[in-house]
Formats: sequence, C-alpha cells, structure tokens
Amino acid sequence: MDQLINVILPVLLLLALALTSFYLSRMASSRVRSLRQKNGIPRGEVIYSDLDHPAHVLYSRSLALSGKPDYIVRDREGRLIPVEIKSGRAIQPHRGHIMQLAAYCLLVEENYNVAVPYGILVYADKVQHKIKFDPHLRSDLLSTLEEMRYALESGSPERGHSQRRICRSCSFYRSCSSRLD
Repeated sequence: MDQLINVILPVLLLLALALTSFYLSRMASSRVRSLRQKNGIPRGEVIYSDLDHPAHVLYSRSLALSGKPDYIVRDREGRLIPVEIKSGRAIQPHRGHIMQLAAYCLLVEENYNVAVPYGILVYADKVQHKIKFDPHLRSDLLSTLEEMRYALESGSPERGHSQRRICRSCSFYRSCSSRLD
C-alpha cells in the first residue's frame, strides 16, 4: 500500500501542477487577447509594453532623446513596430502624435539596432493609422527636435494655442509667462 501511495502521490502532484500551469497559461492568453482588443494592438508578438506595467525607458545618446512607446510589436516579418495608443479620437492623425511616433521609431532603431519601417497610431475608435517611417519623416523629426532644443535654450517657448486644458497639462505650465490660468 505504501508503495502504491509513493507512486500515485507524485503522479497526482505532477498532474495538478500541469493543470494549474495550463489554466494560468490560458488566463494569460485571454488577458493578452483582451488587451489587444481593448487597445487595438495589431497582430504580432508584443515584446515591450508600457501600458500594463512600467517598462524601461528607450534612450538615444546621440540625440539626447528618451521615451517609452506604449507597445513594440514584432510583426509576421520579424520587424519591430512601435505602437502608440491615444485616448482621443481623430479622423486624421495629429502632427504632434506623428512626431511622437517617429521619435519612438528612431528610439527603437537605436536601442534594438534594427530598421523600423513604420509605426502605428491607434485612437479611441480603434482605427489604426500606419505611419511610414521614411527619410522624409525622419528629416522632419530631426528638424522638429532641433527647433525644440532651440526654443528650450532661448527661454520659455511661446504658447501655440488658446486652450486652458492644454496649458494645464504642459510641462512648462508653472514657469510659462503666457500661460492661460
């Protein structure tokens, strides 16, 4: 009888462990599918995520630029694609959002040592906007970064809007002489 228990008990423990592992795996898969649907993440392997848990900062020493895309997805061709989720709605992507995504494309290239062909912006309506990261967008980004550095070095940047909500969320709000109170 003791020999039977010595044989059956480990088998039952292994079976329980296998079932628990299977259950947890199914739950994780379900969670990933739910996140994909909720955030409109494209197909592919999510290799980086800053939305469901804090991720490491991507940094470019040459440009003194850092950032954290919402996701980086490895597509079917093995390419790394930054994905940025926006809570608002837009028929066409906003220029600032395109520049932010372009910065993430550049950061992914530098941090992962790969070429990034495009990035994806996803707005609240789950519509995905594929933004090609071509030489023109790269050049536009680098010019924009240069303009931003110049504005920062020459003092507080000028306000380019008339909306209090935007002012309050600006990183220069406390020090801006033209802020909207």
